[in-house]
Amino acid sequence: MLAATKTVVAFACLAMANFGILQAMPVADEPAGSCCPPVSRRQNSIPVHYVTGTHYEVGYSVGRTFGSMIKEYIRLYEPLQSEFLPMYAQPEGRQIYEESLKSTQKFFPQYVIELQGVADGAGVPFHELFLMALDDTLPKNLNASSIDKGPVGCTSLIINQKNAQLLGHTEDAMSETVNNYYIVAAHVVPDESELGGVFPAREEKFEALAYAGHLPGYASGHNHYGLVFSINTIFVSKPLRGKIPREFITRAVLATRADLGDILDVLTNEGVGTADGFNMNFAFLHVPTESRVFHTVEVTPKVDSDRSEVYLADFGMGSNSIHTNKLLHLKYPELNEAAYGSSVSRESRYKQMTANKTAVNLQDMLEVLGNRDDDPWPIFSDKAEARVSTINLGVFDFNKKTWTLWTNDPIDNPPVLQLPLTFTDLIGPTRSDIGINRIEVIETIYPDK
Repeated sequence: MLAATKTVVAFACLAMANFGILQAMPVADEPAGSCCPPVSRRQNSIPVHYVTGTHYEVGYSVGRTFGSMIKEYIRLYEPLQSEFLPMYAQPEGRQIYEESLKSTQKFFPQYVIELQGVADGAGVPFHELFLMALDDTLPKNLNASSIDKGPVGCTSLIINQKNAQLLGHTEDAMSETVNNYYIVAAHVVPDESELGGVFPAREEKFEALAYAGHLPGYASGHNHYGLVFSINTIFVSKPLRGKIPREFITRAVLATRADLGDILDVLTNEGVGTADGFNMNFAFLHVPTESRVFHTVEVTPKVDSDRSEVYLADFGMGSNSIHTNKLLHLKYPELNEAAYGSSVSRESRYKQMTANKTAVNLQDMLEVLGNRDDDPWPIFSDKAEARVSTINLGVFDFNKKTWTLWTNDPIDNPPVLQLPLTFTDLIGPTRSDIGINRIEVIETIYPDK
């Protein structure tokens, strides 16, 4: 089966001109002798790649389409070039790599194949992409000192109020990630060769943000079952070797049903467990507004165990919650680096802003997530000289059933893109859709027939 693809790039230039704010944007220096006007450091574009195919075909299509971006990101990504690759060249480092790859292939062969497709499509070595997913597991298990990446991470804010049910999420990453991400809108139909993992390959339909060269799911996204979620990195001081990189576990989350038990099974990962820590914030789209409950799950490695440690917290109507890049419930050693200090600062700013005013609507959410106070660790970081930048802000609106995204601070800038949570933009029916009512599905796609 050949993958069907389409890539859309959303531009905000016209909208920004209409808002009268184009001239206020920071611009890059114009090259000497250039005939063209300067451009913003942050490009107001979010590529959305629509693709249908097997896991390998989906990965290959993404890699082929964004190959130049992926190569540029690999070249610029300092931890890979200065730490991971030299350590991979050492016998012990290679062994740690192989142990994690073997565990991942046992549980999630379909996602290893998908990442291989990305590598092949982009024309880059597979091991470089897997090393980025493995992250700090290599240096920490070699007992090597690693670079403090700075206040990387993200902020997730839940508002579950009578007139607004929202999940907002900022992506904070090393500055080389600015402009180097995209959204994958995929309908995956696994090939027989992609079956056989402990976690069975399923037909999938999802839309998710992906960093260049990474699998979708380790940021934010939603699927056709009605699961909507965001992910926060937890920087543990001792990732476990031989376990599964969190990026593959969160990729599997995109395949889960809107069922708490199914999601917890994936996160617990009975049989191996996660190599490192993360937090998931989520809720289900297809439930009555008055009974919708938001959830957060903290996930860490579990020493001397073949599973992850998980902690579930619930937030019903009238409750709000913020989660950054530090543990609130589980007890597992964390790195005392800039990401932890930044998390403390961001949580403190949120508490100050909402001490006398509960956040109850979209405007309140944007005021929090777009806040640039508390230098050097603001909630929204956009200084050109900063080691870490907020590269994207997304808000899932459960009442309007939309996903709205910004590339710049939402306080001063309009959104770039809005996607429906109902998949009216990715209309190919799943096999279960056809099985339920083939005529209805066909009439939905071809209304004039």
